[in-house]
Amino acid sequence: MRFIRGLIFIALVLCGAACRGDNAAPDRMGHAPACTTIGQTWTSPLDGTTLVCVPAGEFLMGANNDDTLARDDEKPQHRVYLDAYWIDQTEVTNAAFAKCMAAGACRPTVYDTETKAYVAYAVHPDYQNYPALVYEYEAVAAYCQWAGRQLPTEAEWEKAARGTDTRRYPWGNDVDCSHANYAECMMPSTPTQSNLTGARCGNHDPCPTKAVDAYAVGASPYGALNMAGNVWEWVADWYAPDYYTVAPSHNPIGPTSGTLHVRRGGGSRSWEQDLRVTARAGGSVSHFYDGQIGFRCALSVTQ
Repeated sequence: MRFIRGLIFIALVLCGAACRGDNAAPDRMGHAPACTTIGQTWTSPLDGTTLVCVPAGEFLMGANNDDTLARDDEKPQHRVYLDAYWIDQTEVTNAAFAKCMAAGACRPTVYDTETKAYVAYAVHPDYQNYPALVYEYEAVAAYCQWAGRQLPTEAEWEKAARGTDTRRYPWGNDVDCSHANYAECMMPSTPTQSNLTGARCGNHDPCPTKAVDAYAVGASPYGALNMAGNVWEWVADWYAPDYYTVAPSHNPIGPTSGTLHVRRGGGSRSWEQDLRVTARAGGSVSHFYDGQIGFRCALSVTQ
């Protein structure tokens, strides 16, 4: 009898959260659980990042003809089906990227960690929960691989940002400074001795980024934060201005080759036009000019 009770106890321990109906519990190997419901979250055991669930289904990708700010490369609007996936709730932080560098997996060639005039943004203690500024596509792809994930495709990024309706921004159709960090919200200031020796990003200007978990009211329908503004974000696809005219309707992964990778979401120095969820930009593989490029990772799951 005690032997049977012991077997039952072991079974309950192994069952764990899955037997309690928690479908956001990972399996015993640490792999991502099934993603089936909006609102599910999962924390990666590899880098401690929280991810949000984007369930399988269709959405409308690209800008419609009523969007007067849309460029030609955002059209035509088309229906796309994506399998379920997880995507990082926030942009990858300075603290997380530092762990990848310490492990020897991330080796950017342009990444300030030491300066004589000020404390570098990447290592400044006040900016560890701020987005890592990584200008080389290979370096961000290396991080996602190290963390057991991959860069999101352009389609995955857009669905995570807008949901299944045709909204222009992650939160709706109007934009203001309570929802995102972008150019119109930057207040001019007079340099002081304290900010002259503080953190910098890009061209040694005072860094205008915000913490990755700022602007909770600007969350996407799936709970992803700062998908508009703060920093541009790399995605996996090569850039082609006419790709939407030939893109497949099922799990598109972008052109097979190119010279530029796509950036999405706009940054702290971007205007309203680039914050729209359909806005596209090609960024060179080593793209340094605006000092505001970061990223987040994604993970496809088999249901």
